[in-house]
Amino acid sequence: MLKKLSILVVLSILGVFLLAGCSNNDSVSTYEEIIDKGKMSFAMSGAYPPFNYMNDEGELVGFDIDIANAIATELGVKAEPITADFDGIIGGLNGKRYDMVIGSVAVTEERLKEVNFTAPYYYDGAQFFAKSGSGLSSIEDLVNGKVGVVTGTTFQEALGEMDNISEVLQFSSDVDNIMAVEQNRADGLVTGKFVGLQAPEKYDVDLEPVGELLYSEDIAIAIRKEDTQLLDAVNNALQAIIDNGTYEEISNKWFGQNILEK
Repeated sequence: MLKKLSILVVLSILGVFLLAGCSNNDSVSTYEEIIDKGKMSFAMSGAYPPFNYMNDEGELVGFDIDIANAIATELGVKAEPITADFDGIIGGLNGKRYDMVIGSVAVTEERLKEVNFTAPYYYDGAQFFAKSGSGLSSIEDLVNGKVGVVTGTTFQEALGEMDNISEVLQFSSDVDNIMAVEQNRADGLVTGKFVGLQAPEKYDVDLEPVGELLYSEDIAIAIRKEDTQLLDAVNNALQAIIDNGTYEEISNKWFGQNILEK
């Protein structure tokens, strides 16, 4: 009987330690995990050149990648890129598949209900592009227009509200989106202005911007609601690379200008 009691006491003590261990693990923040592991994971589509895309060697490159690496350096860790379909990228973040999204995500009221955002790390705008010589002066000139977008973007929502657009063609990447216009399968596309402006040289296509920006957007880093410590740390790191000139150097490398200036 005494032996059984002793075993029960030992098991009870072990149970207390196990529970304490679980409690301690649960209390470790994402920021602390990142510092402990020495790496931070971030997501992007990998199909949004020049912000994030695969080069000819199969490496993820682009403005977003360089910004992520610079932020990681400020935090004293390494950046680990993960590709995800854009229309599920916020869901993947909240599902804890990665630590943050540095993938050209625009700040919207709907997205703010699901995640927190850092200060903007660049400013962009929705631009309609069509083949050169289309004769169009704006997207409003289209009649029963067929216009392409990447699924899950704010551009998709905006086109859905236009009465003169009869079909919104959805693509998983702007590479396919651009090619649809080049192949006359679409009357044009809506994408970020910086992406579309670089398309003619990068893809040897005959595209031009048509009309004014449909609207402007603040682009920021998405972080889970509960990760407030990480949000503060990334905001501080972002400000540091802006202050020390790293940001402007990266921006000039990809765009020849500072895209944080409105």
